[in-house]
Amino acid sequence: MKRFIFLLVALMPVLVFAQKAKIDFTTTSHNFGTINENAGKATFDFSFKNTGNVPLILTNVRAGCGCTTPVWSREPVAPGQTGSIKVAFDPRNRPGAFVKSITVNSNASNSVVSLTIRGNVTRKPLGPYDQYKFNIGALKLTSNTINLGAINNNQVLERKIEVINSENKPARLQVISEHPHLTVSVSPTTLTKDQKATISIKYDATKKNDWGFVTDKIQLQVNDKTTGDITVAATISEDFSHYNGNFEKAPAISLSETEYTLNDLDKNSTYTHEFTIQNIGKSELVIRKIKTSDSNLSVTASRDTVKPGKKIKVNLSVKTGNAQKLIKIIQFTTNDPHNPIMTYKLIGNLK
Repeated sequence: MKRFIFLLVALMPVLVFAQKAKIDFTTTSHNFGTINENAGKATFDFSFKNTGNVPLILTNVRAGCGCTTPVWSREPVAPGQTGSIKVAFDPRNRPGAFVKSITVNSNASNSVVSLTIRGNVTRKPLGPYDQYKFNIGALKLTSNTINLGAINNNQVLERKIEVINSENKPARLQVISEHPHLTVSVSPTTLTKDQKATISIKYDATKKNDWGFVTDKIQLQVNDKTTGDITVAATISEDFSHYNGNFEKAPAISLSETEYTLNDLDKNSTYTHEFTIQNIGKSELVIRKIKTSDSNLSVTASRDTVKPGKKIKVNLSVKTGNAQKLIKIIQFTTNDPHNPIMTYKLIGNLK
């Protein structure tokens, strides 16, 4: 008798461990092939069977993105019985190839199973106004932003934006720029229903007189009313092509430090710090621009030009505010061809 009880006790963990559900899918992946963007949701049923010996419970089924929706039964699936997970994919606004995953969690011995759907969405035919994403009064524009990217300080570039009148009434369009480096025009100026116009914007970096990332606004008026604007952005850097790759006689910037930490600072207080900039090159160094990460940090250089071998002082003044830690960034734009933008970091730790 004692031996029987001992064997029963010894076998109990094995018996308990053996009491498990097991989820077996007919397939764990499905290829929808080619589907149309405007054809509605594509669905597929992932069928499975509980090949274990206790009821199977799906505790969670989640998709990797909002475009994929799984639906499944919350009821336990008895041993030997089958079930399914219906997965729907919405192709709207998602042209091109796609691969989506669905994670299935359950009480099965294989507690986590990954399902995959894939396919290719063909773009729906464009409507007459689909490419015009932005509204300005009665008009629609292909864009309300022009980003010129990185340009040299001596470049002149031109970009265009297309406009269409989607309303029945004629619309008169005016573009207004108060910036001497921006020349703007529109043709035609009056648009009837479905008529198109082109806004031309010419950007002359030689007249901008600025450096680094800069933005400007162009005002738009429809039927003599100001209804919006166009943002023009550019990152202006110096043209060093005149060196022809030989920078032996170029200026070279060197900071006495590129990072400094101020400790034990009081809140809502002002602190100062000083460092130096040296020209270790062979021609005059020019500091074109000093840009700070926010208005609580001010920077003053004793000079904006540095002769070869000489140094200048740079004074920082920072307001702490209420934050426990400060991280401030300063960018120096110079005529050093190797380091046209030099970055300095100021860190502050408050008490």
